[in-house]
Amino acid sequence: MKFSFTGRHMDIGEALTNRAEDASIALAEKYGTEFLDMSIVMKKDGYRFLCDISCKTKTGNSYHISNEADDPNVCFDTTLQKVEQQMQKKRKNCRCSGKMSFPEINEMDNSFVEDAPMIVAEILDDLPLLSVSEAAKHLNEKTKVFIFENISNNAVNVVYTRADGNIGWIDYKIKR
Repeated sequence: MKFSFTGRHMDIGEALTNRAEDASIALAEKYGTEFLDMSIVMKKDGYRFLCDISCKTKTGNSYHISNEADDPNVCFDTTLQKVEQQMQKKRKNCRCSGKMSFPEINEMDNSFVEDAPMIVAEILDDLPLLSVSEAAKHLNEKTKVFIFENISNNAVNVVYTRADGNIGWIDYKIKR
């Protein structure tokens, strides 16, 4: 995890920095994820302290929360609580409602189910706004498909590496 805690117009003590890093790791473990990047900025504005927390999780979710208080410790704690509330909301929204029902699988069909590949869902929060040529530059040996928002028409587009080695481009025309 890339962690930074900086102070503007004030010095951040080592105790607060260590407590903030430990609390961030504990929060990530509580929600079963890992922070890729955590940036905390504490500012002093007169007698008030302002705390900004920006973080990105391994699952692709980004959070940016600001708060102010009279004490730097209270300011950090309440800002981190707000991050936790946002994580709870995203977690709640991603859960299945439990109202779906699936048909029973016969014993004869079990051999087919065992051989079937697993389907893994990936959630994209923000699609990058790129031109087709910029998106094609993102393709390499590991990345065979790249999804982006086309800068010219704001439509969702896909570039991919074709079997013949050329680059394919899918431009969706969605009627609304």
